[in-house]
Amino acid sequence: MRRLGFISFFIFFSCSLWEYDDPSIAHENESPETYLSLIANDTIYAHYDSTNGEYIYAIDEEPLPGMVWDTLDHAFTSITTSKQHLHWWGEDKDGDIIGYKYKWSSDSIWTSTVEEEGLFYVPIRTDLDVFSFEVIAIDNDSQEDATPAKLTLPIMNSAPEISFRYRSNPFVDDIQSDTSLTFPTRTFVWDVIDQDGIETVIDIYYALDDTCNTCWIQLDAAAYSSITLTDIEPGYHRFYIQAIDIAGAESNIAFFPDDTNPNEPGFWRVIPVRGDVLLVDDFVQDSQNNAQNWYRSVLDSLLGADQFSVWEIGKELPYSSSDVSANLKYFNKVIWYAAYTGGETYHEAGSSLLNFVMDGGHLFLNAPELKDSTFSWFPLQDVSVINPSGRLLSGATLESQIADSLDLVLSSLVAIRVKEFSPDSSEFSFIKSLYKLEEADSTDEWSGSPNVCSLGRFQISHTEESGKVVLFSIPIHNGSIPVLEGGTSAAGFIDYLLKEEFTE
Repeated sequence: MRRLGFISFFIFFSCSLWEYDDPSIAHENESPETYLSLIANDTIYAHYDSTNGEYIYAIDEEPLPGMVWDTLDHAFTSITTSKQHLHWWGEDKDGDIIGYKYKWSSDSIWTSTVEEEGLFYVPIRTDLDVFSFEVIAIDNDSQEDATPAKLTLPIMNSAPEISFRYRSNPFVDDIQSDTSLTFPTRTFVWDVIDQDGIETVIDIYYALDDTCNTCWIQLDAAAYSSITLTDIEPGYHRFYIQAIDIAGAESNIAFFPDDTNPNEPGFWRVIPVRGDVLLVDDFVQDSQNNAQNWYRSVLDSLLGADQFSVWEIGKELPYSSSDVSANLKYFNKVIWYAAYTGGETYHEAGSSLLNFVMDGGHLFLNAPELKDSTFSWFPLQDVSVINPSGRLLSGATLESQIADSLDLVLSSLVAIRVKEFSPDSSEFSFIKSLYKLEEADSTDEWSGSPNVCSLGRFQISHTEESGKVVLFSIPIHNGSIPVLEGGTSAAGFIDYLLKEEFTE
């Protein structure tokens, strides 16, 4: 067998200009020869200690004067990781190579193969260990190389590192609070890195609230980069995550909330689901929650205290859309009011809103300005500004298309551009207008009676329809005061939706 790493050159001189082997002379039946190759990085020195008959490996250290550094055992003089990509081949003078068998020093049996390369993950159990790999070529006469090709590899294991994906946990600035509030569903998303290769990370462990030995739950690292917890008990919680590699090396433990990170909230509290009505506060600039308090008072009066739930979004929706969908699906009716002055998130929740409605949920969304006209949950055909000046004066009447008793009157100036719209009739199985602005006179900026509130429903099958979705483009509250309190309060309209339209 030829030794890897040693190449000899022989030069022969002959009186004949051309000399060739005589092909008529048959070779005797000879054993094949086997060869190995590997590229390794990072300097390591291997020193044979004659006092105890063992090799000593030093990482990134220059050999001391007088020390003899061994290379006779074909030990690579460089550190490699536990991920090894080896190549081998064989030669046979009197026939063909038909296969190989190989074995790591950690293996008890040989493995047969016809391949000439392999990707291996050496089961290293310490920070630095030494492994050898042997491979034998087999020829078509079933003869084996009597001296296997062998490599000795010093291998250093690197522990994996784990962290939550950037912005998958809320920032204090996003929620404007030191406490993250969620319903009993919460998704955690993480990233793992390992210098030995991500394939060497085999297990992810997570725990809720306690890191005792029996508290951890195991996941397949190749299959999971996130986990959605459901049915979490109301109260304060902490979530832990850790990665383990094939060598058993453990990563750091990442946790949320992380009270050492000033950008993240210091507390995470799960709030219970109350009632079948959800009030969604998508008005981040209303820092005093004036709009939320008004809606709460309306729902307290209509449904009773603690008979509904409130979700205050803040600047950003949950990172995982599955959490948005889960929050909605806890309920049958959703009242979602958007910002009067920008910063709303409802357009980013479009797919979750559509799924909610298609699953039979009823949605009322008060969306001043209608900045986006491509809603999948409420397709629009035409959209135009009612008041190009950006002023809609108090006293204007919103005429109910259902009953005169539900007419609404602007009780305050609306100081933003609002829009009229027409639902896309080709997308809905049922449409009806609920409110139109009063017929324009010579002093108004609009013409005719602009539609500002409509109800739509989708056809799911021949026998099944979606839930009802209502879009209202005139603001009900501007963050300081309610806007539609002239005459009949907008509370009467909400009462009508909850008790009549959203009960069918």
